Amino acid sequence: MNSLSASHQMAQPIEVAQPRKVFELDHLTVNFAARKGVIPSPLQSLNLKIEAGRITTILGRSGCGKSTLLRTLGGFVQPEDTGGVVYKQRFMDGPTPEIVMIFQENNLFPWLTVEGNVKFGLRFRKDDTRDKAQAVKDILESVGLTDAAKQYPHELSGGMKQRTAIARALITRPRVLLLDEPFSALDISLKRHMHALIRELQENTGTSMVMVTHDVEEAITVGDRVLVMGGNPAAFLIDENTTDPAMLDRYSSNYLKLQKKVESVIY
Repeated sequence: MNSLSASHQMAQPIEVAQPRKVFELDHLTVNFAARKGVIPSPLQSLNLKIEAGRITTILGRSGCGKSTLLRTLGGFVQPEDTGGVVYKQRFMDGPTPEIVMIFQENNLFPWLTVEGNVKFGLRFRKDDTRDKAQAVKDILESVGLTDAAKQYPHELSGGMKQRTAIARALITRPRVLLLDEPFSALDISLKRHMHALIRELQENTGTSMVMVTHDVEEAITVGDRVLVMGGNPAAFLIDENTTDPAMLDRYSSNYLKLQKKVESVIY
């Protein structure tokens, strides 16, 4: 009895490790200048923590502010001084090479081959990449474009163009990859192939990713965390962890339950 009591007295509370965050929205407010004053965006005093080393997907109706949010995370949109985006323990004040964004339009250079487009990304690497040819070869192999290295963008399918854009982004070794509806122009078969590729690349590189999409299936399948934005001012109406392996099966009960929940909010 006494020994049991003593052991309870000696026991220390277990410290639960908190997930690392890559971004923190701290009362984020975004307004746009106009001829007749200021146009407020839906992003008004928004708070959120985005975890590092995961894929966060963001859904919402058109005009809810999700693309503005993504551009703010990239440093391309400047918030009001009342708050902002905390990155590496300070408020962001502009773009950084550590954060790379991929848009719906792949923005490849038409006069460069696949190899040339990807090699261009090496200009933004901080380290001294001595064997540039090998670095390009390795990243092309990881996205399945080895055989297309000498082809030009006009010779590529939509999926190959997006894979080239992803390879060019990843060769910079970004800390964060932002994706703004990158697969919306692809057919369903190519989309699902790209979904698997993005998950595989994230697991292999550990890169933190944030993706905006209109596609509910895409958000659940790709994301480790699904956020649904809505309202004006914007709020996160749904915040779901989707790391359960069952979420990779679009016919599982958990998947279908979340899909129904999300659709009831955004449609």
